[in-house]
Amino acid sequence: MQKIYLLDTNIISELTKKVQNQNVVKKIFETQKLSALSSVTWAEALYGIKRLAEGKRKDTLSDFYINTIQSMYEFYDFDIHAASVYSDIKSRLEEVGKIPAELDLQIASVAIANNLILVTRNVQDFVFIKECSALMLENWFE
Repeated sequence: MQKIYLLDTNIISELTKKVQNQNVVKKIFETQKLSALSSVTWAEALYGIKRLAEGKRKDTLSDFYINTIQSMYEFYDFDIHAASVYSDIKSRLEEVGKIPAELDLQIASVAIANNLILVTRNVQDFVFIKECSALMLENWFE
């Protein structure tokens, strides 16, 4: 099935919160077959878990991501096409003195390279990227 959405880390992590935004959780499950994750998002999520202190929360999150999230989604890599998009956008933004966060730019590049709508709560983090590219954004928290 053709994917439409690329979920950012802050969207997928909503499933692990004690108090969840029910609209976002509903949308995650409604669009599961139409959504994917990037390898960069996966790295961000795993890194966040690895930084936690040893204990039940870390074990629970690790288990949830490895055994549930990993099987729920197809993953799109930061591949040669995404790297080309990345280099183009980064050079354009540097020319005007705007430097986005590296991981955000990589995630956006994966979305653009695969013609996917990037779903994020942090739309502001992607404004400069959107201004100079074909990035499509949605915020399911609004």
